[in-house]
Parts: sequence; C-alpha cells; structure tokens
Amino acid sequence: MYERILVPLDGSRNAEVALKEAIDLAQKFSSELFITSIINEQQFVAYGYGMAAPTNFYSEMRERSQRILDEAETKIKDKGIKATTILTNGNPKKAIALELPEEYKIDLTVMGKSGVDALSRIMLGSTTSYVVQHSTTKVLVVNDEDDDDK
Repeated sequence: MYERILVPLDGSRNAEVALKEAIDLAQKFSSELFITSIINEQQFVAYGYGMAAPTNFYSEMRERSQRILDEAETKIKDKGIKATTILTNGNPKKAIALELPEEYKIDLTVMGKSGVDALSRIMLGSTTSYVVQHSTTKVLVVNDEDDDDK
C-alpha cells in the first residue's frame, strides 16, 4: 500500500512519535522510509542574520540535523527496514509538501502535529498545516501521546 514513506524530523517529541508510527507502517507494508531533516533557511532571517548567517550558526544547525538523522537511521535499521536519509537546506514547508515527494516518489508523509521551534511557528506559520493543505501525497499527522491528556 505504502512503498515509500517520508518522515520529516526536527528533534521534537512529536517527530519522534511520528517516526515510531512510520516504522510500524513500514514493517506492516514492507515500505522504505525516507527520513529528512531540513535546515530552514528562513531561520537565518528569523534570528536576525539575514542570508549572511555566521558560519558556526549554520554548522551547528547542520550538525544537529545530522545527529537527528543518524539516531533515526539507527532505530530504523535495527528493525530491518530500508532507510534513506535526506539532509537538505530550504523551506521545510515546500520541501515536505512538494519537492521531496516528487523527487523520491513518496506515497505517504508521516509527521508530528507540531515541531520543536515555537518562534518559527509563530513567525512562519505551521509547517504541518501547510503540508496538509498543499501536499502531493497522503499525509498522516501523528499526535504526541501526551497531547491526549490536554
């Protein structure tokens, strides 16, 4: 049913829950997972750097994103699931909704309902909302289990 599942990760609890759900689906449908972490170029502007962010700021963001992907890849491969990691720069909303699904022929996107960066959500709007409205694939939005108690 789902051969190629995209899972955007940002280090948030909701992204972890989405990854767990995607792993379960991949096991059930023998799917390949495409896990991505997108360095949000808009954050450079949001944090006052314009497009000329200090090298260490970009390097730290890239290292953090790579760690997130490495940890996820280990979890996925421990389950015997094929995984492709994608570390890229750009606009996360467009990358998740349009660009990556087209490039990797994605059937389903599994993501958390909110991410780790509250400032970006306020300034730039909800990535999840944008993806749900504009995605070229089916989208499964996963709640953090703790959200059920709120």
